[in-house]
Amino acid sequence: MGAQVRHLVGVGRFVAVELAHELRRDYERGVFSQQTLAVVGLSIAAVVIGAARGEWILAATAATTAGLFTYTAARADRRWRDSRRADP
Repeated sequence: MGAQVRHLVGVGRFVAVELAHELRRDYERGVFSQQTLAVVGLSIAAVVIGAARGEWILAATAATTAGLFTYTAARADRRWRDSRRADP
C-alpha cells in the first residue's frame, strides 16, 4: 500500500508541474489574466486540501472550477489563433 501511495504522489507531482508549466507559458502569451490564474491557483489549492481531508465533494467542485476557467480561456485563444490562420 505504501508503494502505491508514493507512486500516486509522484504522478500527482508530475501532473502539477506540467500543468504549472503550461499555465505559465499561456500566461506569458497573454491567454490568461492574473485574476484567472489566481482563481485557478486557489481552486487547485482547494483540490489538494479537499483531497487531503477526504472531502471529495470540495475537491471535485474545485477541480471542475479550475478546469472550466482554464478550458474556456484556452478554447477562446485557440479559436482566435485559428481564425487568424484561415486563408480569406
